[in-house]
Amino acid sequence: MTTTRDVRLAVQPLVQGRKDLVSIGRFVFIKPIHHILKGVYIDSSRNPDAFVPSVSIDLLVPAHTHVHPGWGARFIQSFQDSPVKESGWDRTKPDTVAYMLRSIEETLSLLDSIQTFDEYFSFVSNLKMPWIVSTYIEFLEMLLPIIKGDLELPRKILGGNERMRAHVDRISPDFYPALVAGDCIELARILHDWETTSVTTYKIQKFWERTPFPLEMHGT
Repeated sequence: MTTTRDVRLAVQPLVQGRKDLVSIGRFVFIKPIHHILKGVYIDSSRNPDAFVPSVSIDLLVPAHTHVHPGWGARFIQSFQDSPVKESGWDRTKPDTVAYMLRSIEETLSLLDSIQTFDEYFSFVSNLKMPWIVSTYIEFLEMLLPIIKGDLELPRKILGGNERMRAHVDRISPDFYPALVAGDCIELARILHDWETTSVTTYKIQKFWERTPFPLEMHGT
């Protein structure tokens, strides 16, 4: 299978040519990184020479304790007249790697336009299975209003959804009590703690800029 070193060498021309990109492990991320991870994930396969690139977008909240490849579809390799139609994304073929880098640039241009939490939700909620799971969309429908400062709807959602409430209690026992109490300061603290954990997990400390959540500016 391809290694992270193979990935790093393959994307090096792209990353060196753009100051807004960073290569970390199997990822290429757009920087600076705020609340949303945007980039490409280049996986391996049983074929020792094959890359498996896909769109990668994800929030830094809730906390990531393990690296997640992100949400997004794999790159299509069946386009007519493309060098990957027959052989796949073969790292040993320069024309294939060059085509992959062009495809990555096109993908990054699309992702770079996603700046807000609403734009993020619109993008991921339009993904098809298996590139997204419905439980995550349901979770976002609860979490994103809190991030934006609207606490009433999430209270109703968690009050009537025992499965989601149990999940929230597992990842942060303080979250639901703070929501019920309307404690925006505590909710913001939890969100920032989640982000800090995710930043450490992805090893992106040098490229992440801590910024306030809309919740913290709500009503100001």
